[in-house]
Amino acid sequence: MRKNIGNCICFGLLGAMLFMFVHPMPIYSLSPVPTPVEEKETLRIGISNFPASLNPFYAMDETSQAVLNKVFDALFYFDGAGKLQNGLVQDFHQGKNNKEIILSLKKNIFFSNGRELEAEDVTATLERIKDSRFNSPYSDKLAFINRVEKVDKYTVKLILNYLPTPWRNYLCIKILNAGEIAGVDPVTFRNKVLSGTGAYQIQQVNEPSEVLLSLKDANKNPAMYRSIEYIVVSYTHLTPLKLLSNEIDICELQPEHHDAYNNLKEWQQKFTILKYKKFGYTFLVFNLNNVKLDREVRRILYNLLIHGDFVERFLNGKGECIFSPFLLLNGKVKLAQFPVQPLVKPLQLKILGNSESKIRKEFILFLQAELKPYNIYLSPLFLEYHTFLEYIRKSAYDLAVSGYVLDLDNDMKDIFYSDAYFNYAHFKSPEMDRLLDQGLLELDPVKRETIYLKAHDIWLEELPFIPVFTLYYYMGVSRKIKIPGTVSTLVGSESDFLIDIRQWTK
Repeated sequence: MRKNIGNCICFGLLGAMLFMFVHPMPIYSLSPVPTPVEEKETLRIGISNFPASLNPFYAMDETSQAVLNKVFDALFYFDGAGKLQNGLVQDFHQGKNNKEIILSLKKNIFFSNGRELEAEDVTATLERIKDSRFNSPYSDKLAFINRVEKVDKYTVKLILNYLPTPWRNYLCIKILNAGEIAGVDPVTFRNKVLSGTGAYQIQQVNEPSEVLLSLKDANKNPAMYRSIEYIVVSYTHLTPLKLLSNEIDICELQPEHHDAYNNLKEWQQKFTILKYKKFGYTFLVFNLNNVKLDREVRRILYNLLIHGDFVERFLNGKGECIFSPFLLLNGKVKLAQFPVQPLVKPLQLKILGNSESKIRKEFILFLQAELKPYNIYLSPLFLEYHTFLEYIRKSAYDLAVSGYVLDLDNDMKDIFYSDAYFNYAHFKSPEMDRLLDQGLLELDPVKRETIYLKAHDIWLEELPFIPVFTLYYYMGVSRKIKIPGTVSTLVGSESDFLIDIRQWTK
């Protein structure tokens, strides 16, 4: 599943591509509300925006994922190095003719309400996701599953329609408590506060300013922080000041803060900076329903972005250029140089951006200035995120700049497949669909890569969008916080910088 690169732990630099059908959440708390803990017992994390949803079925943005990764466990997950690990699954094996998968669950795993995790929780969760009434964006991930059966208390059998090669990626699904979701209608379920098996539980939600999590079992985990407080900080220039004034302990910093850090001793004394990457990129997407954006125009922009020095000048060392939407192929493909004719008549284009993403706004304004000599005139329109998505869905745009955080795999069905959820260009190619289906099922790594190289060639021929760059990210951490020996270096679509929260101890 893709998720939007963006506003996760204090000012992610690329905007979120999140699921938009979210109801406003009230201020509430789970009774009883505990006596506030001492500051040294609380880990305070800065975030740039309030979580779009605290229900795992609908959490598509980075902030929501970051919070819920502390509350819920998944069947499988990607660790801080981008390696796929068993989560709630102890062991697994494939059954008859690759048409069955048997999952053995770990024992003595408990929800925050004290109930032990059992097979029925897995079956109930997967069945609800597949139920179209619940309208979960994760349902496409489970299309390979025909049905789910409970074998015994700790064993689940998946009866398959087909076996996708990255099937464990698709099962990075957070598991819910079957007793809490039984008989709940879809409307009520969407805003229901649920218990998970993670280290923390949701204690209090004060929209739009903060979310408080409390440690599920402090007696068994005395070294862990008793609470985590996610605090919304709405202005990027304030993030280092919040660290300096001891108002937050961890937050994501802007590239300019990283540059300034090396020359400011006070900053160096108060906090350290950890560098990491997100498996994703910023891209420029074309509305293929617009006849003005013919292949010639798209190739002109490709030549300028990929072969010109636009991107390198814009990044100025803050990231890397991208040459293929299939990110694992980025260093294995050859660049094209299309023969094109300069535009004779001025081309006026409306370009959309998410107003909450500082880096994308800057990139759009940069393009606006740089493209004028080439007779391309951009009219930027910066929109609140949900409005931005509405414009995209309704094809009310010419160009748009956005970003993806990707699964750590070449499968791109939810972006390139005809009518896929993230196919914002309205791109349709039967041959691309065929290759994506073939690549999904191919088990041989060499053959599979060959298939995606062919898919790359189709993308290059049609250019529904152009991946432009991936950024370096910087996490500011107070000197008062003990940093684990191993920290995250690569974050994918279901992960976050603090995915290994149990290693962050007092």
